Amino acid sequence: MCVDANAGLRAQQRQKAREKDAVYAQQALKFFNKETSLARTQQRNVIGYGRDLSDAYVRGLYTQGKGRMAVQAAASKFYRSKARGKALQGGRSKTAGRNAYLNYLGTAARVDSVMQATFGRNMAYAQEGARRKFLNRNAKAREALGIPAAYGAPVMLSPTDRFSGFLSVASQVASIASMPMGGDATLFTKLFNL
Repeated sequence: MCVDANAGLRAQQRQKAREKDAVYAQQALKFFNKETSLARTQQRNVIGYGRDLSDAYVRGLYTQGKGRMAVQAAASKFYRSKARGKALQGGRSKTAGRNAYLNYLGTAARVDSVMQATFGRNMAYAQEGARRKFLNRNAKAREALGIPAAYGAPVMLSPTDRFSGFLSVASQVASIASMPMGGDATLFTKLFNL
């Protein structure tokens, strides 16, 4: 019969290890849930980025449509004046209808300038703004994730100490054997060869 002197201490250490495992599992589950939230947030951010880009493009198309309407109105005005006899060709005046034509050309030039700005510089600004917004939202979502659960240092078990247990049992036997018990004591010493 071998008695482990560290049995109680080892039982406490095993209990501490079970508690640590439970806490780690709970933290790991929380982190997993945060990772799931991060993935969903990133998907929403991609959708938002795409919407921001398409909104900028729709605004550009709307501006383009307004420009085309302005060019159409200027052309219509020019051709109506031409129909009233103020044409560029014919008649006595060399400048007849010239103002309407210049108005048409000026309107077309302004519209072209606005279109270049809308689909050039302004579109680049809108795209860069959407990109920065997308990256900022992703960075905030990643920051909310935090760091993963860490197990930390493992719980070490004390070694088994059977020798101390043996010495304890031996000293108890020796103290029992040294007690004066009459005939029984000699029988006990013969049994244990002491």
